[in-house]
Amino acid sequence: MEQTVLAPVDWWVIAAMLGASLLVGFLVKDQASEGGVEGFFTAGRKMKWWLLGTSIVATTFASDTPLAITGWIARYGIAGNWFWWGGVLGSVAMTVFFARKWRTSGVVTDVEITELRYGGPAAATLRSVKAFINATLVNCVILGWVFAGMSKISESFMDWQWLLGSGLYGAMEAAYPEALLFGSFDNTLTIAVLVVVTLAYSALGGMRAVIITDLVQFALAMCMSVLLTVLAVSHLGGLEAMWDGLAAIYPSDGSATSLDGTPYLTHERVAAFVPDFGDGVVGSLGIPFSAFVLTLGVMWWTSGTVDGSGFTAQRLYTARDGGEAEKGALWYSFANFMLRSWPWAIAGVAALVIFPRPDVDLAARQFTECLHQEQACTLEMRECLENRYACSVPEYALLYRDEGQLSRDGLSAAAVAAEDEATVVVFREDRERSYPAMIRELLPAGLMGLMLASLMAAFMSTVSTHINWGASYLANDFYYRFINPRASEQHLTTVSRLATLVIALMAIVVASTVDNIGSMWELYGGMMAGLGLPHLMRWLWWRANAWTEISGMLTGFVLALANYIAGQNALLPDGQISIFPAFMASHAVHVICWISLVSALASVVATLVTAPVEAAQLRRFVARTRPMGFWREYAEGYAPERSFRESLWYFALGGSSIYAGMFGVGYLLRLQYAQGIGLLLLCSVALAWMVRGMGRIDRGVAAP
Repeated sequence: MEQTVLAPVDWWVIAAMLGASLLVGFLVKDQASEGGVEGFFTAGRKMKWWLLGTSIVATTFASDTPLAITGWIARYGIAGNWFWWGGVLGSVAMTVFFARKWRTSGVVTDVEITELRYGGPAAATLRSVKAFINATLVNCVILGWVFAGMSKISESFMDWQWLLGSGLYGAMEAAYPEALLFGSFDNTLTIAVLVVVTLAYSALGGMRAVIITDLVQFALAMCMSVLLTVLAVSHLGGLEAMWDGLAAIYPSDGSATSLDGTPYLTHERVAAFVPDFGDGVVGSLGIPFSAFVLTLGVMWWTSGTVDGSGFTAQRLYTARDGGEAEKGALWYSFANFMLRSWPWAIAGVAALVIFPRPDVDLAARQFTECLHQEQACTLEMRECLENRYACSVPEYALLYRDEGQLSRDGLSAAAVAAEDEATVVVFREDRERSYPAMIRELLPAGLMGLMLASLMAAFMSTVSTHINWGASYLANDFYYRFINPRASEQHLTTVSRLATLVIALMAIVVASTVDNIGSMWELYGGMMAGLGLPHLMRWLWWRANAWTEISGMLTGFVLALANYIAGQNALLPDGQISIFPAFMASHAVHVICWISLVSALASVVATLVTAPVEAAQLRRFVARTRPMGFWREYAEGYAPERSFRESLWYFALGGSSIYAGMFGVGYLLRLQYAQGIGLLLLCSVALAWMVRGMGRIDRGVAAP
């Protein structure tokens, strides 16, 4: 079969990227073998701030992220990014209050901190339960989302039948279990190859290999995302021409509508930075104003990750010292929101002009007609349906087949009559696919392969983190802690490598069976809502104990699970979306916030009715981590490196700086130079003030 999308040079570029990742694993495998579990999972605790900070950014830069943001731009406008822009405050809080503490704690996993902080049988139980949940549920939910994103990217490019030959391809497809397919066999092969390579270098080189490959992979992914955006804007004649084209296709009067009369966003709503919350307003975030306020005011600090727990803390352990950990977290906070936001956002806007929504809607209708009426097909349309790799209709790359109830607005009366409505297939628009569609339309051979390699690298950086992170729980918090605490370093390294294999296989099996990632995220969000306040209390208040976290975790888990089961089994009354009454919760954000409130109350009550942690245990924790907050006589002369009040000031500076810088860049891209330059100056002043003040600790200068 003739190959029509990727040229041989593109395949070689992809192969080179995979080979380079494997080479890193081989080069550092001897170093990974030193130090047992700690050496394998903390990279010897020798990393500089720019390495560990970039590694955190690379992990959050998954292949699905630019696709998701492109979809948000079409549905909500640039303001749709508030779904993740709200995380600025949590990221800065982790940097200012907790980054240094994770490194000085000397732990290998975030759940190990429970025994250091509380001690006793309850803490040991808490440690094992949290390790199991993080290694299984959390990993599989996240990787399921990431795998789905990679499937959408590879679908239009990775023609394995051309590469392997029809005979070998057919035999492999017949032998592969259908239950483990990720959409199609081509997609499955792509994901399988990437996971195998990722597993190999993660198992060989441990955290050191993960961090080094993250650096290269992030640099490649970031450069290529910027290049694609520049080429897309240049294709339209520049930024001014892009905004003019947007205004022409999506006018202010709302006259641009789909075939069924649904209005598209106007160009003002696409370009707006502030969400619209009016009832029935096109382009609103789809959430009530109260839910948006709760996202910014409550959800960021009631999440269990507010203190950095999870893969973020895992990177902080690798720092050379507490100062490097803090600077790495700060670099991550700025890079994550200022550097990454705008290439994807502008690419999403450009995609609305390059592939106008009316044209894509029309193509969807025409291809659906073609499926059900042979005479409605053109030669080009037949070619697309028979071989997507040879398709010459650009809009086809933005369509997906929806098997289910037929919308009568989408077909002619003859087509409706031609098929059984219960089984008919209809083509629909998927704006997330416009990102890979631009790659296909705008990039020449060689650059196309490099762009795909960059997205595969982004995918691998996320997968490698979660495989290594999950394996650290199995090796450190199960095997070493409870099964074989006398194991040798060499033995523990072998166990760590086997654990990465177990986590990878578990993730593939479970992720391929997850049908609704959104509902799983809501379940996870509810469960984590029970840990936000307990995680803050353990660092800030001497009175917190193991039951503080156990009660919060159990309450959040029970409420979230009950809510999930009720929703999945239609056990709720009409108009009610959760186990909470409709007047209390009209959106998932409300549900999660109510779970966090009930769980917080349970945590406080449990804390006050149970015995405090032993004084000797508290003194050991304070001596090692020097936490800020309220520790009474247990500090015994140990003062925190920086006071809580001073940290609050740096928290305010950091949040202001990131938001100012983020919107400053945005205004420049909207060609509003005065606002853009002014906000960037504010960002620079606040950042300089923050960095200078926080650096006093490492310079040995006392606070004023």
